[in-house]
Amino acid sequence: MVVIKPVVMNKPYAITSIYQSTKDVTTFRFESEDKTKVDFISGMFAMLTYKNKETGESVSRAFSIANSPPSEYFEFFISMINGQLTSKLAKAAVNDTYYISAPYGQFQFDINSGEKFLFLAGGTGIAPFFSMLRYANSLGKKLDCAVLYSVKYPYDIIEKKELDEFSTTMGLKTFVTVTRPAPGDGWTGPTGHVNGDMIKKLVPDFMERMSYICGPPAFVKALKDDLTAMGVNDREIKAEMWG
Repeated sequence: MVVIKPVVMNKPYAITSIYQSTKDVTTFRFESEDKTKVDFISGMFAMLTYKNKETGESVSRAFSIANSPPSEYFEFFISMINGQLTSKLAKAAVNDTYYISAPYGQFQFDINSGEKFLFLAGGTGIAPFFSMLRYANSLGKKLDCAVLYSVKYPYDIIEKKELDEFSTTMGLKTFVTVTRPAPGDGWTGPTGHVNGDMIKKLVPDFMERMSYICGPPAFVKALKDDLTAMGVNDREIKAEMWG
């Protein structure tokens, strides 16, 4: 495992882009004022900090990096839950300054491992996988990779168009499952939570793959337990949780 010491420590970054990706998720892009590129391994996270110079208030939270390395900017998929930091971001505007420390984490993608991959994502837990896929795509690499992505509603799929494009450019096999399907929503794909039975059905060669899991704690724990019960060695499972 490669260990990287943070190379950016509370450095000012200006917001250069804000757009609503889904009903509840907003994508923020923060660019360094000096345009310095930061290298990191896809899958890692950054600490984003709001500072109020007048009151001294400081609020920080960790977010998985969604863009490809190396880069002079960081992109985050942020669920706007009206928390301490997201309540600040809800009022943020382009050119506002926040502070970033990065990169951190052991949830690291080894693109040169020669392995087949299984990505299991819940909600905004898709973010580190976008970094991995964007990185592979930037190198023109095809991946033998299957993605099982769980969302509540069909309209919760983050960057659906780009996900679909990865199927063409990299041969990605993507399965989105909706946990709260409703009459009239037009959804015809898989439904229910990702679990062992779904993995067996959609990715029958799961035992041959390196599994990466990212999402809320209950999602990660349940899938780690399922994979272990299915005979997957713990060394073949990498996990990151948020919440």
